[in-house]
Amino acid sequence: LNTDAAVYGGSGVGNLGRIEAQHHQQHAQAWSAEIRVPPLGTLMFVPEEQ
Repeated sequence: LNTDAAVYGGSGVGNLGRIEAQHHQQHAQAWSAEIRVPPLGTLMFVPEEQ
């Protein structure tokens, strides 16, 4: 859910509904992901079932 999505009257900045984690070590963690954080917005992520 992106509260800054255009459908809610926001700017539309976001992750287009999906984040893909990469097996790339970052901050002593085996996996990492790039996330676009919208201005004045809230993001909620839910992991997909395997």
